[in-house]
Order: sequence, then structure tokens, then C-alpha cells
Amino acid sequence: MVSYSQGDFLPVLDAVSTSVSYIFRVLKAVSSVSSSAIIQISADGLKVSVENSRTVQAHAFLNKTLFTSYAFTPSSRNRATAIRSESHASTPVPQEDYDETFTFSVPMKSLVNCFQIFGSEQDSTGQKSVTQGYAENSEDGGTMRTFLGGSTVCKMRYDGNGSQFIVMFDESGVTTTCALQTSEYDEISDILLEADAISSKIIMKANYLNDAFRELESTDSETVTVTSTQTPPTFVLISRGELGSVEYKYTRDRNVIETFVSEESVHNVYNFKMMMTAIDAIKLATKISWRTDEDGVTSIQCMCDVGDGRQTFIDFRFLPIYDEYEERTQRTQPTARSQITQRTQTSRDELFGSSDDDNSSD
Repeated sequence: MVSYSQGDFLPVLDAVSTSVSYIFRVLKAVSSVSSSAIIQISADGLKVSVENSRTVQAHAFLNKTLFTSYAFTPSSRNRATAIRSESHASTPVPQEDYDETFTFSVPMKSLVNCFQIFGSEQDSTGQKSVTQGYAENSEDGGTMRTFLGGSTVCKMRYDGNGSQFIVMFDESGVTTTCALQTSEYDEISDILLEADAISSKIIMKANYLNDAFRELESTDSETVTVTSTQTPPTFVLISRGELGSVEYKYTRDRNVIETFVSEESVHNVYNFKMMMTAIDAIKLATKISWRTDEDGVTSIQCMCDVGDGRQTFIDFRFLPIYDEYEERTQRTQPTARSQITQRTQTSRDELFGSSDDDNSSD
């Protein structure tokens, strides 16, 4: 962490992390959705949001626990006094500082490429290959890749509105700086999931959903039909295309599905190519929370274990294909306070908590 004297202008964000490979994987998991990313900085960490055609949205959360040091300095405080929001800090951050955020847009590809450089090793032709330079292991369906050598340190800095977003990498004393030009962001209309009108909720191990998506992809189908019922099979994914059809069926096997809650019958159709944009996040996750509301809006929330008891989350939202789409578009209109401009705070209980009336697979 860079030190500052009393009279110095403190940056909005000054953070250091050794979890370089994991940040890269999280960013890459949402990069296929859009060429532009909206970054929101708050006292809790960073949120990266992307959208495509008002049909799919993804939000990746880089919690402050991913950083060895994390200093957020909101403009509501004296800029000569930093708020040290470190993971081991015991002093609480005032509520007014929690509520303040800084939001801007950067090119998604450029952001991912900054981290991809340090996930690569040169092959015999002298070219960089992202598939090299990793040690990989899988546990409970989640894939974790770490940089061989583990000597790379990442530093992030943002000085305030209009400034560049600086990402610096220090590897064995050699420093590389990536300066990303920021721009004002176009506020995206939220795909809203009605929490009070959930028609189905399924918590399952991520590797089983990953297997299903790969099988469904083989039909080259444009759509996927998703059905959940109280009678077996309780959760069914169906794709039909020119190359045939695939049905993936799940029963209430506790080794696969941890929580299952559904109305009598829930049936919706989605754009499968859009839904496949979540595949990298599903591969990275250990658990998946699949929730659908009464209008067919689906949230696929991925819980990813970072290690040492830490988790981070990636949340995808999908609109169904409606027969009477014009009557449903009001669900994507901007809210009074967009989720994009809310503070970044996501808890495991919020995403994966079980209610008392959850139906278990006994």
C-alpha cells in the first residue's frame, strides 16, 4: 500500500490483492455478456456489472475480503483522512460512508486483458497462452486456478470522477501498469426478481448444472425450457434443436440438490445462447441458487469459494421469452434507485439462505 502524508490528496480507492488469479476468473466469468463494464466502488468492495439487450445482466462482486488491504475514501469525508476498510479492521465504517459509491464504465475486454497477461506463460513460439501457467484443482464442483509461483501482487487505484482506473502488477520486483480510460456510464434498467413472488427456488451443487448445460449445448438449440414441479422429476431442462433434443432431469437427491421449493408447476422458456453466458461462472462456483419469480424472471447466483472461509458471488439475471412480451416490459423499467448505483453488499444468507418452509429431499 502506498503511504500518504497529511496534505496529500487521497484516492477514492487504494487496494492491494494477492488473489490475482481469482479476480481474473471472476472478471472473465462475466466478460462474454457485454463489451462494456460498469464498475461500482464502495466501502464493501467492487461490483462489476454487464448487460446485453435488456435480456441478460450479470453482477460480479469483488468483496474487500479478496484484498490484503482495502482503503475507500468517500468524498463525504476529509480527503486527507482515509477510511481503512481492511478485512481485519475492527473499527466500523460510518453509515453515511457505506452509502456513498463511485461508478464509471470501462472496456470489458481491456479490463480482462490486464489480468490475463499475468495468467499466461510463453510457449515455444514466444506467444502468450492463457491455458498455461496455472495449477488447477477441483473441490465440490468448483474449479480454482492459481498462478504458479504465486508472486504476483495486484494494486488498484482510482482517484475520482474522470480519472483513469489504474491496475498495477508487481511480479518479482517488475511492475506493469495498466491505465484504463473511464467514462460516464449509461444506467442500465434492472432485471428485477420479485423476492415476494418467488415460484421456485433450487440450491444445488454447481458441477451438476455445468454438466447439464454442456449436454444441452450439443443440440445447437436457440431456446431452453425449464420446468420445476413438486412431483418427480422435480427440475427439468430441455433443449431441442436441429441436432436433436436433450432432457436433463433432477430428482430430490440431497447429493445434488440441497434445497428445493416450488409451486405445483413452473414452466418457462429462455434464450439458451444468452443463458450460456453464465457457464464460466457456473464452472467457477461450488453452489448455485436458481430462483424464478411468477413472471418467469430467473436469477442464477453462483457462490464461489476463494479459500480461508471466504466467498464471492456472481449473479446472472435472465428474462424469459414471453408470448405477450409487450405486456411484461414494465418489469425492466428503471427503479427509483437502480441496483447498479446501490452499495455493493451481498451476504451468503441473502443469496443461499433457506426458509423454514423449504422442502428438503428426505
